[in-house]
Amino acid sequence: MIEAFSLATAHLFQDALASQARLRFHVFVKRRQLTHLHFDGMEYDEFDTPAAVYLVWRDTNSIVRGLIRLLPTTRPYMLQSYWPHLVTRRPLPSSSDIWEVTRVCIDRSLCPMTRMQILPELLCGVEEYFGLFGVAAMIGVARPHLLEHFIKSGFEWLGEPSVVEGEIERAFLVQREHIRPSQHCAKYGIYDKVLRLPRNTETKAAA
Repeated sequence: MIEAFSLATAHLFQDALASQARLRFHVFVKRRQLTHLHFDGMEYDEFDTPAAVYLVWRDTNSIVRGLIRLLPTTRPYMLQSYWPHLVTRRPLPSSSDIWEVTRVCIDRSLCPMTRMQILPELLCGVEEYFGLFGVAAMIGVARPHLLEHFIKSGFEWLGEPSVVEGEIERAFLVQREHIRPSQHCAKYGIYDKVLRLPRNTETKAAA
């Protein structure tokens, strides 16, 4: 199950907002040794605003073990603010129907079988969220082989590869209908809807 919340609805998901910040600290600050902002074992940045939406995978103890943060491109976002040079093949988007995926991370301390299922579920959650709220595509920055591994077709490279925080990465755009990783869903038995929204958010989406 993938849960989606914002600052406005985080109180409905126990401490998931803090838990996702702890996972980010573990992945980006402790493991990758990046100089990200952090406090009291929690990583954060200037994009953790009321506009951000957090999609999380939590274990049986309600600890966040996987995360994708979504940012609307109508507000400041990471690719626009930090790596605009990665986008050379089309204008940087600023549209309510194109959102950025950021802070994608998985807890590598989990057993391999569980760990390998989390990102496909998160991508399914992104596709479902976009379908509910009329979002047409996602953009982001990723290591090319990872995007090609999970999303086999339907993606567009927005420019050439470059070094981003010590890794060779590349800006991309993926239309919503190609986000769900169908081969991985078949492999791991992900056939049903995976997204859980707060009840008031579900009502707004249905409207």
